[in-house]
Amino acid sequence: MAVLFLNPWGIEEMCTRKFYRILAEQLADIGVSSLRFDYAGTGNSLDDTSAEGGLSVWSDQVGKAAEELKNLSGASNLVFIGQGIGGSLALIEAGSKASPAAVALLAPVLKGRVYLRELSLYSRLIDDGLGIKAELRERDPGSIAGLTMPRAVAEDLKAVDLNRVEVRTNLDIFLAERPGLESDNSFREHLQAAGCHLRASAFSGYDALVANPLNQEIPDDLVDNLVVWIKSLSQYKPHAALPSKKAGMTASVHSAGIRETAVRFGPDQRLFGVLCEPTENSIGVSALILTTAYDHAAGWARSSVELARQLANVGVSSLRFDSAGVGDSPPVAGRRRQVLYDEAQIADVEMARDFIEGHGGSERTILIGRCSGAYVAFRGVLADPRWDSCILINPVAFRWRFRGLPKTLKAYMKNALDMDTVRRLWAGGVDLTAVTKNISVRLVDRMAGGLSLVFAPAKPIVQLTGHVHRDFQTLADRGTSLTIIYTEGDEGQEMFRTNFGDAGEKLSAYSNVQLHLLPDADHNLTPRPAREKVIELAKMQARSLGDHYSSRRAAQG
Repeated sequence: MAVLFLNPWGIEEMCTRKFYRILAEQLADIGVSSLRFDYAGTGNSLDDTSAEGGLSVWSDQVGKAAEELKNLSGASNLVFIGQGIGGSLALIEAGSKASPAAVALLAPVLKGRVYLRELSLYSRLIDDGLGIKAELRERDPGSIAGLTMPRAVAEDLKAVDLNRVEVRTNLDIFLAERPGLESDNSFREHLQAAGCHLRASAFSGYDALVANPLNQEIPDDLVDNLVVWIKSLSQYKPHAALPSKKAGMTASVHSAGIRETAVRFGPDQRLFGVLCEPTENSIGVSALILTTAYDHAAGWARSSVELARQLANVGVSSLRFDSAGVGDSPPVAGRRRQVLYDEAQIADVEMARDFIEGHGGSERTILIGRCSGAYVAFRGVLADPRWDSCILINPVAFRWRFRGLPKTLKAYMKNALDMDTVRRLWAGGVDLTAVTKNISVRLVDRMAGGLSLVFAPAKPIVQLTGHVHRDFQTLADRGTSLTIIYTEGDEGQEMFRTNFGDAGEKLSAYSNVQLHLLPDADHNLTPRPAREKVIELAKMQARSLGDHYSSRRAAQG
């Protein structure tokens, strides 16, 4: 037996990446192989035009993945596990040539039309929360958080109704129902009436998993229940079959002048990444693209994928990877479970830099990060003098004194008056210690600004700013170019202004630093024009770096 994982769509896919990896590891522990993959035009898969054929294209890819899994694992029986749209495809494909022995439906999309309406509402809520202007919002059906669902896929989804799907009577089905949804109850009754072998279970922790990738919680109970169910199936045999096809150490794809290769590196090959290379006309520059602590290697709205491929088109190689505990890279024992602003991530950056060097990468290198990835990039370039350039996008701070991700004082005051925050506080859903510490730091910084110069040496914020300026001077002395990009009004600018002045005037002391402000964007760079501007700035930096080294080498003879 082997398991094929089928992805949901959009934000839900981002939230289930780590969940799927953990479940796959648990299955491996009981002798069950599994395969995870991205549909065309999603995640790290290529952006070909096949998805224009509609939902049937994704269905065909499920069938191809199933055959590949059988060849790689040697298993004759498959189990499909899918969430959201992936759950819908799992049941639809159960009656196809793939013919899985069992399917697990995790909060599946029951009716496509209803799902698209719900997705539209959720998309508006996300855009409202991010403060995105109306004219910059994606309005195509199925679009959410900067991700655009192929139009033909969205159109085909309208016809999906799982209550009309004919179910085999010998099919084993695991159904994880969302608590309190009448539609899920009705679907369970439909499956029971079909006479299949059904095991229904509440999807406890569903909202905590998919509501917000920043604070997601893995549904450990569901993982345990799925493992127990797999072991109960008659096809389960706890020994390895002989595969008919040997899995390669690397997997590469080619498209329009670029080659992408899935790689693992670091101790015990524990870090997962994607190497993106130009197939010709390299300018001798390599980039490392960091994730935040919650979006995997593809990036928010696939921004890392777009950046890597655009860089390859101008001759720049890149590596995008999941830091330990993020996405497809397992955690490291002893590290914090939530890796947000964790200094331990710097070690992962060094391993990635070693991989680039060992792969024969260029001597000219750029380190790129956004949000918490920007913080890790800045600390990483300070710790390792091998980097030639660094691009920081919406860094919240350059030295960390907070616990978790802090808000501005204005945001804390607003939340204090919010009844939802009060309910979460009473329910124990708010880390009061972290909130107290972060507010205290903000208040001390605010009060320090009003103290006289006599007490300046004793001001914590003045001392911190001194450390930050020494860090910047270190990079200036090395000749490391530093590009800082903020979206206008971003919360990260609060600490930036404290360090460098309201207009960033104190940056003039460092000739190696450039500051760019982007209008009409949010912290995540959700609107496409903002992402395109960042890509152009990265290309510009890479070309400059390539030209600089080429000129210097020519001058040296």
